[in-house]
Amino acid sequence: MTEQRNPVVGISGLAESRPTLKDEAVSIVRRALMSGDMQPGKIYSANALASQLGVSNSPVREAMMALSEKGLLEVVRNRGFRVVELSPDDQREVYDLRMLIEVTAVGRVADQGVSTEDGQRLATMVDTTLAAARPDNMIDYLERDQEFHLSMVQLLGNTRMTKIIENLRDQSRVSGSYHLAERGLLVASAAEHGPILAALLSGNRNLVESLMTEHLSYSLP
Repeated sequence: MTEQRNPVVGISGLAESRPTLKDEAVSIVRRALMSGDMQPGKIYSANALASQLGVSNSPVREAMMALSEKGLLEVVRNRGFRVVELSPDDQREVYDLRMLIEVTAVGRVADQGVSTEDGQRLATMVDTTLAAARPDNMIDYLERDQEFHLSMVQLLGNTRMTKIIENLRDQSRVSGSYHLAERGLLVASAAEHGPILAALLSGNRNLVESLMTEHLSYSLP
């Protein structure tokens, strides 16, 4: 079956103020990957995408190269970039790594303790994520969900660990986040953030790691 280069559907253009075109392009392409506008297994032309966004080819190509280095896209010589399609075995590998790194990181935060200010900030994120948990609002929900989880990990102050966890979470999402809505589990998944945060704030490492393990099981194929 011949693969076709596909335009990206539903992506808004860059703002007129463009201090960092590459970073903005990375953000836009990443959102397209998370939203499903760019689909696994399909090939996309950087030139066509740049034209759609109304910017020069260079920042878009740089953005797509950056995302290929993170395992979200792969270069197809003389054709463009293919969205990486994770097999069930690949998804299991990503899940196993998240168990080792992400769950452990949140457990360490529980041991370390969370300030009142940070606890209030995370509580606000729990509320906004739950409010965003609607099938017609998936991209906003995914952004709010990502913000909550990464904000917990960031409390360790380990930038490299945070970046690794962010990349693993992105790989899980490109392989398919919409199954939560399709299975009617979106609100249930969002509601689990409350107990996770409560365990974190109480300093109960065993409980928060147990809750995180159960929570991340949604990412399994």
